Amino acid sequence: GGLCIAQSIKIPREPRPGEFNKVIKRLMETSTARGVVLFANEDDIRRVLEAAAFSNLSGHFSWVGSDSWGAKMSPVQGLEEVSQGAITILPKRASVPGFDDYFTSRSLENNRRNLWFHEFWEEDFNCRL
Repeated sequence: GGLCIAQSIKIPREPRPGEFNKVIKRLMETSTARGVVLFANEDDIRRVLEAAAFSNLSGHFSWVGSDSWGAKMSPVQGLEEVSQGAITILPKRASVPGFDDYFTSRSLENNRRNLWFHEFWEEDFNCRL
């Protein structure tokens, strides 16, 4: 229906210097592709945007961002020109009345049903049972 995925580029877990410039260079290989969907952490998003700005590509791409930068300014701060017009997706979040009170009242004595609670307890309190 008029939409195709031109490329799928993975950002390495521990990117080397210049890695993000390579990402931008690869994106430019498909000259007609202008939409870029970024599923990345906010630091990597920032580095992609910095590489696009370094390559003077402000306004070239239409960015679609995941929830990792939907409500944050840090990935785009100082990069407003290159990120202008970006669309970010932020899932609706709602609190469940009474959940916080219920969850914080749980202990090892009153929560035997949850098989993973002891793992949470050890992690949260930095202890071993």
